[in-house]
Amino acid sequence: KSSETVLAQAGGVWFPDSAHKTATAIRDFNGEDIPLVVLANWRGFSGGQRDMFNEVLKFGAQIVDALVAYKQPVVVYIPPHAELRGGAWVVIDSTINAEVMEFYASETARGGVLEPVGAASIKYRKKDMLKTMHRLDKTLIALDMKLSERISEEERAKCLALVVEREAVLLPVYDQISVQFADLHDTPGRMKAKGVIRDEVPWESARTYFYYRIKRRLAEFRLRNKMCDASNLGEVSLTKVNASKLLKKWFISEPAFREEQWEDDKMVLTWFAESQHEISKKTEKIRTEAVSRAVRQLCAVSGDGLLQGLKGYLDGLSRDDRETFAGDLASLLE
Repeated sequence: KSSETVLAQAGGVWFPDSAHKTATAIRDFNGEDIPLVVLANWRGFSGGQRDMFNEVLKFGAQIVDALVAYKQPVVVYIPPHAELRGGAWVVIDSTINAEVMEFYASETARGGVLEPVGAASIKYRKKDMLKTMHRLDKTLIALDMKLSERISEEERAKCLALVVEREAVLLPVYDQISVQFADLHDTPGRMKAKGVIRDEVPWESARTYFYYRIKRRLAEFRLRNKMCDASNLGEVSLTKVNASKLLKKWFISEPAFREEQWEDDKMVLTWFAESQHEISKKTEKIRTEAVSRAVRQLCAVSGDGLLQGLKGYLDGLSRDDRETFAGDLASLLE
């Protein structure tokens, strides 16, 4: 007999089945060779005994593996009032695949491994709050000064009772302040200052912003792939990161552009479209330099092998092409 089992699962938490679906979806998108946009709102992974038995850690690792293997642009965006916490932050951190991943957050989003309450309870315990009270509160400062004087035991007991009473009144206030202070470390402004996110994007303009951002990234990826393919000869090859840096160098070398304009997606897209011919010429120059470098390396390995290779190359040419090649070679030897 079969029966239906209904399991309650909290929202915003990765369970074994949902983590497996996420990893599978990312792999499928990568197989289709399309960009990936993630609207992130997770508090972490479910860590119960049943979840561990159902291999939640394995499926979480599969999300990381799928992002590492991703080839097209990946945008992670934390929407308004959403949070990214715990293990969920770890598995979609942009440093996993910095070549393709970018992190963004809305103005009211929050992000960090620890939630403010947890961070405050670890970094600012009760003993630390009591020290702060005695340093800042005028009533406690006055009571501490009185206790430091020579007073009777009865007065000392009264003062100590007043200290305890005052601490009890202030403790909830200082606890809320510590949590608020910890929350300030999770704001988009602080995340951007620490380099965790690329930019703070308001929800109202997110569609337009990401349309041009992804369109620019796709165009940049196509160009840098051509550049990497052109240089892929011999031991030295251009990496994708270096190809992007080279594109930026070409962009800012134009008299009409400045370095900060490289972040303007519309302007860069316009430059890509208007400078196709120049970029193609520079890419072909990269190919020529790569071939020249590879030939020099082959000469150092075996001159006879190089001559045999040239003979085989000439055999495949037409008579006119062989004569042109021979003329070019003769002019080089003069």
